[in-house]
Amino acid sequence: MNIRDIQIGMAITLFVLGVISCTAGFWTILSRRYQQALRNISAHSARVTSKAIADAGLVPLVEALSGLVRAIDQLVRTSVGIGVFLCLAGATLCAVAYWMIYGL
Repeated sequence: MNIRDIQIGMAITLFVLGVISCTAGFWTILSRRYQQALRNISAHSARVTSKAIADAGLVPLVEALSGLVRAIDQLVRTSVGIGVFLCLAGATLCAVAYWMIYGL
């Protein structure tokens, strides 16, 4: 076993980790796990808002629901940001693996 064999093993490992990272990033970006919850809460918020016009006691509930909708929206944006980061990190790992094989 010489240095070149170790470099090839490291490059293969980095490439596999890069592919896994890219796959996880795409899965995170394309998953729709929070969007259904956001739609349901938005629908219920609209119903409560229409009732709140007639009943002043429901105003705090409407404010809480709108805050919840904003929080879930931010969660979706954060999830997409993490997915983009994973894709970029995976592409970088694959590029480093390529450089290790063909650049040396």
